[in-house]
Amino acid sequence: MAIGIFGGSFDPIHIGHLITTLHVKEKRNLEKIFFVPSFISPLKQNQTTIDEFHRLKMVELAIENIDGFLVSDYELKQKKISYTIDTINEFKKYYDKIELIIGYDNYLVFDKWHKPNEILNKVKVVVMKRQNEFSDDINNLYRDKMIFVDTPTIEISSTEIRNRIKQNLSIDFFLPEKVKEYILKNGLYR
Repeated sequence: MAIGIFGGSFDPIHIGHLITTLHVKEKRNLEKIFFVPSFISPLKQNQTTIDEFHRLKMVELAIENIDGFLVSDYELKQKKISYTIDTINEFKKYYDKIELIIGYDNYLVFDKWHKPNEILNKVKVVVMKRQNEFSDDINNLYRDKMIFVDTPTIEISSTEIRNRIKQNLSIDFFLPEKVKEYILKNGLYR
């Protein structure tokens, strides 16, 4: 059985992350999925995130009671730009079959990733997509080498959650309750 790796800033992790990855876990029959918060995302180097301690804690709280969902602090411990190929090479020491789970937005810029061909040679890349998302990727070099899984459309983003907090609006139902409580208790994103 294969395992999944799902990386991201998780700033903060939200219900959309959980619903779509659970869907992939079931559809791809994965043994488990590791959520891997990035230290610095290569394609988001100009964006600031809150402290990695908080992002890791929020992921832990979000997945603590979900069977087969685990968190890895591998990229955070590296204290440098988080290249997916490095994470894959680390996980390959322990797991033979790995599926890298990415969102459709990452699929569209996969050619800008560090060593994309090496990634495709080492793992299966599973793209989470909504049913209507095959419009603007006709020329994508990697389309035939990836697996596409239809996932539910969850129109929630971490950016929206951060903005709602700044505007003093409710974040109910956007995040797991324990993550919401953690954000409010620690005064994050104010």
